[in-house]
Amino acid sequence: MTPIDLGVWRMLRNAPMAGAGLIGMTLACWLYFLAGAGTGMDVWKMSLPGIPPTAGQSAMMGSPLSIGVVSMAFMWWTMMLAMMMPGAFRHLPAHRQAGLSPAANLLGFWVSYAGVWLGFSVIATGLQYVLVDAGLLHGMKMWSANSWFSATLLAIAGLYQFTAIKARSLASCHAVPSDASPVRNGAAYGLHCLTSSFPLMLLLFMGGVMNFYWVALLTAVVTLEKILPNPKPFSMAVGVACICATVAVLTT
Repeated sequence: MTPIDLGVWRMLRNAPMAGAGLIGMTLACWLYFLAGAGTGMDVWKMSLPGIPPTAGQSAMMGSPLSIGVVSMAFMWWTMMLAMMMPGAFRHLPAHRQAGLSPAANLLGFWVSYAGVWLGFSVIATGLQYVLVDAGLLHGMKMWSANSWFSATLLAIAGLYQFTAIKARSLASCHAVPSDASPVRNGAAYGLHCLTSSFPLMLLLFMGGVMNFYWVALLTAVVTLEKILPNPKPFSMAVGVACICATVAVLTT
């Protein structure tokens, strides 16, 4: 395999219908996000390259979100699947195992993997409402409205890249699934990926929950971490970049 192999052809070869379905679902999640993810908002009006400014936003900081909790949680879930699935394709078990066909094994694994990110999405939705009420998150743009809050999220994400738990969870994401049931394997794999990536996902509260540039950037980061043969240098470089961004936020 090459470092840029996403495992798509292997998945399509071993489980063509199920593999094509998962690829199509991932593309549908991206299209749903670009169409506003059911929020009625224009993604491009909520997108800004770089770190959004925190000054001059007081008029909107306390605005209540006009989107229902269920719709917001579904937006988070589909966005997480759009972001995480490109890096997961290479590790999905598209083979016969435990008496199950490749398609059944693949779909069972995916269902429990997606369930892990559904749980994260519910928690992220609740946190989003709390942050808006606290005046830390812009009620309409859904990005940070406080420079210290932005710096804190960047510092946490940056320092986490150098921790042992990050290294262990990322190594587990690269490991071949065990001989357990696909549902159990999918849940374990999802938890490892969540443990590895959640501080980076929290940067969406800094750069913008629906900011296309940040969503695309973080998708590239977590995908490369999963598909590079030796992701440690890249992960450390990401950590350094986050720490440098922390200093920039506090000094500008």
